[in-house]
Amino acid sequence: MNDFDPAPVDLDTVVSPEWLTAMLASSWPGAQVKGVEVVEVLATQATKARLKLEVTGGGQGVPTDICIKGVLTDTGAVPSASLVETLFYREAATALPVRVPGCIHASLNADRSRGVVVMHDVIVAGGHFCSALTPFTPAEAIDGLDQLARLHTATTPGMPIFAHGWARSFLDQISHKPIIPQANLQDLLDGSRGARLCAAIRDAKRLQASLERLAAEVRNGPLCLVHGDAHAGNIYRQANGALGLVDWQILQKGSWAQDVAYHLAAVLTPEDRRANERDLLADYRARLKAMGGPEIDPDTAWRSYRVAMVYGYYLWAITRKVDPEITDTFVYRLGTAVDDLDAFSLLET
Repeated sequence: MNDFDPAPVDLDTVVSPEWLTAMLASSWPGAQVKGVEVVEVLATQATKARLKLEVTGGGQGVPTDICIKGVLTDTGAVPSASLVETLFYREAATALPVRVPGCIHASLNADRSRGVVVMHDVIVAGGHFCSALTPFTPAEAIDGLDQLARLHTATTPGMPIFAHGWARSFLDQISHKPIIPQANLQDLLDGSRGARLCAAIRDAKRLQASLERLAAEVRNGPLCLVHGDAHAGNIYRQANGALGLVDWQILQKGSWAQDVAYHLAAVLTPEDRRANERDLLADYRARLKAMGGPEIDPDTAWRSYRVAMVYGYYLWAITRKVDPEITDTFVYRLGTAVDDLDAFSLLET
């Protein structure tokens, strides 16, 4: 293929035998893609295409079951939305003690305005993706906290991975420049997603103000890299049951509590979260310390956890391109946690 673009902008290109052959050539010289079966295509913000390849040549280990991810269809996402995840797989994933799908190709286009990632297919390898609509048990939530603790411990200031310039503060960005106008956010919260929440929690002006206050607290506190979107839909289990994380599009410099609060409120039912969150938070703190991370005072950790709940709630309150049943479920779980933990009032004092 002449003029190979390592990060095309369209789905037709990346599923073509020509592009796939050129993509494989750098690691498996001589490999030729003779046939392509498109197993599945999922389009939310990014597009994910699972493919089964018929390949000749290239020697041992040529991948034939792959998943390609990028901004490849007209979902409304800007191409640059793929940059952070591509750079994560190129420059950080193999150096971190967290489980992620094996990466085959992660490249940017010539002007570094977009990226494409090619991974081994988790499902063909015997794994499965968790469903947003199937709550975790508290014991399963611990598996998620373990992966998050590993990420947070390995990415504190002073460590090489923390220095990557592409991992910025997404929370700062969305607090300074809201993703959608406040009036539009209020309209969303007044719809089905906010139907089970009280009026005080559905207040878009209060939510935006609380997000800005949270960003100021996080900016001035201890930082690490955080996944930023660790709900159940971004979690998979390998064939042996080990949990891994996907969708690293909003990896950012922030507070450990953004991940922990969001994760627990998103993957647990409100009833299970209420009954177990203090114990689960203590478990996270203990894991962090055992892995060589900081020892966090229990009272400080509890306050940080409570106010950080605003972050995940805001992300789902503004979501517009996901199945409404999933959106409504997450808004309810996270909004209920904001209410239970009095997060707005705590940030207002």
